[in-house]
Amino acid sequence: MPEALLERSEPAFGGEYCFGSEDEDNWRAHLPARRSVFGSVEYAKICEQFRECTSQLYVLKSEHGSICSPLLLRPVADLPFATDCTGMWDAATPDFTGPLAQGDVQSLIAGYRRNRSQFIRKLGIVSEFAHLHPWEEAQAFLGNGCAHNRDIIWVDVSLSPDWLFREHFEHAARKNIGKAQREGVKISTRTDDSALQDFYRIYLGTMLRNGAQRRYFFSLEFFREIRDRLPDNSRFVFAEHGGAIAAATLYMHDDRDVYSFLGGADTEFNHLRPTNLIVWETICWAHDAGKKRLILGGGFRPKDGIYQFKATFSPLRSPFHVYRKIHLPDEYALLDARCRAFHQLKDEHVDYFPSYRNAAH
Repeated sequence: MPEALLERSEPAFGGEYCFGSEDEDNWRAHLPARRSVFGSVEYAKICEQFRECTSQLYVLKSEHGSICSPLLLRPVADLPFATDCTGMWDAATPDFTGPLAQGDVQSLIAGYRRNRSQFIRKLGIVSEFAHLHPWEEAQAFLGNGCAHNRDIIWVDVSLSPDWLFREHFEHAARKNIGKAQREGVKISTRTDDSALQDFYRIYLGTMLRNGAQRRYFFSLEFFREIRDRLPDNSRFVFAEHGGAIAAATLYMHDDRDVYSFLGGADTEFNHLRPTNLIVWETICWAHDAGKKRLILGGGFRPKDGIYQFKATFSPLRSPFHVYRKIHLPDEYALLDARCRAFHQLKDEHVDYFPSYRNAAH
């Protein structure tokens, strides 16, 4: 863990704080799982265990509000061409986070940009990549560096499920839900070890079949940790037919939002449309639980089959933005040059950020 972070684990000045994952009480006090499941200290600990990173929560607050930024730090020195770069890092964020504001934060925005930028550079963070929450208006806090990535699909689960079924669902979604029900597909939620093994089998098979990137190949232990650390903020939903698991989806949720996180289906049962019934049951559950949105997300590629499937449940779209920022330009340029030399790249365009992680991600 960076020493500079430990030095600032107490109030630095005014209302500026930084907490590590070992400081669970303070992290929860500023950003509990009910406010942001992906920004929680519980999820941060899971990331540390399975993404080989160090997690931190940067906070700027006043008596009227606060801005919290969860960060996942990776040491640059773990790159084979940068072993001499001890004390340098790159930063990412958990999904659907970035800066998370609460209360009246208008008076904090200018100070947030200035203080956080100084803090980031002091830590030796070379570059930063963030997945921004679509409804948090993070661009106002971050300034330049935000870019539209894609549109995501969401369902307004504050509305009646019956109304959504009639007015928002496309004909294909209504037909496929009816088919699954007529064919006797049953929905259940379970978290016992046997259920998680079934989930993992379905999930792994789906990732292999789709040729998913390496970073999506989570282990069974990853899902166990989600169950054990976030029992009140995770929901494993199964579609069963004839005693066999046909499909499964893991949903993460906080007070406002339900996120379709990870899942898959057994192709042998595709004709029964089990995933359609999972989504429908989740919409009904989310409405009854008082949630605001079910975030279905997008696809692997623009307008691909996954996107088209999700689109049958809702006409609502929201722009999803990412944030890319080079904080130490000279160090970034050096690492980029070393990466190109190591991988024998010349003038080839590298569509990856940070570029020096190319071929190592």
